[in-house]
Amino acid sequence: MRATGSSASAPHRRFVRILGFILGILLVVAALAAIVRSAPAIEHLKTALAQPAWQCVAAALVAALANVVLSGGLFYALMRRHGIVGFLQMQRLVAASTLLNYAPLRPGLVGRIAYQQAVCGIPVRRSVLAVVEAAAICGWSIVWLALSAVCVGWLGSRQIGSVMLGAPILLGLACVVRGDPWWKAYAEAAFWRWLDALAWIVRYWAVFSLVGVELSLEGAATAACIGLLAGMVPFVGSGLGIREWAIGLAGPALAAWPTDMGLAADLINRAVDLVIVVPLGLVSLPRCLQELRTFARVKATPARAQ
Repeated sequence: MRATGSSASAPHRRFVRILGFILGILLVVAALAAIVRSAPAIEHLKTALAQPAWQCVAAALVAALANVVLSGGLFYALMRRHGIVGFLQMQRLVAASTLLNYAPLRPGLVGRIAYQQAVCGIPVRRSVLAVVEAAAICGWSIVWLALSAVCVGWLGSRQIGSVMLGAPILLGLACVVRGDPWWKAYAEAAFWRWLDALAWIVRYWAVFSLVGVELSLEGAATAACIGLLAGMVPFVGSGLGIREWAIGLAGPALAAWPTDMGLAADLINRAVDLVIVVPLGLVSLPRCLQELRTFARVKATPARAQ
């Protein structure tokens, strides 16, 4: 009965994911159209392209690269106790799956789970649970980011904000704790996720600077909260389209940036994503596929010999 229900729901899930992908593309097109109709946004973009602030471009690219590496660290911390997986191996796997998650049906997530079962010996249930754990840790980081921004806004002290943003880095001390207590993997994973959140703050500061909007520390932290939340929307890979409009529409509500500037900034952010994710994914994907094929050949050899 359960198997029948599961097979019956599979086409529905595929339909919803394809619909989410189409919706994401349409939202990106709508964001581009909104910017084209906005004279101030066009002027800002012309200025940014004519005389780009290269330090902001470099900061955005380095932070985007850090996002991929730190996501790999997060899943390495959650998975290494449950199978044979190396840090660089997980980095390749996350880079490949991040690229594939831009496609309809999010094949990167399914492929990563299948790879971890076949090559690393990690059960599917454990891989799925790790995805849930990672989402919970991401939720914690968003809440702490939001509290940091609110405290700075109320108290008007960047020192307090800096302390709140820096405090979770102490979770990294879990990496040097002797033994293997149950909480060590989660503390280490939270450490990687928090560094990832800080990288998102840098990214939003950089891309908004490129369109002529100077964000405060709390403003960049708020934008990072919104971007991370949008990225958690199910059935839409990497928050495609959702993130752009969430950032754009949140600006007027927060009195922080105009909608068109928010759309322009996050479209640049999306371009930065692709500049980093596409080459990393294209380099990593063949290696992951080769490891899968090698494992399949090794596993099939004894059967043929018998």
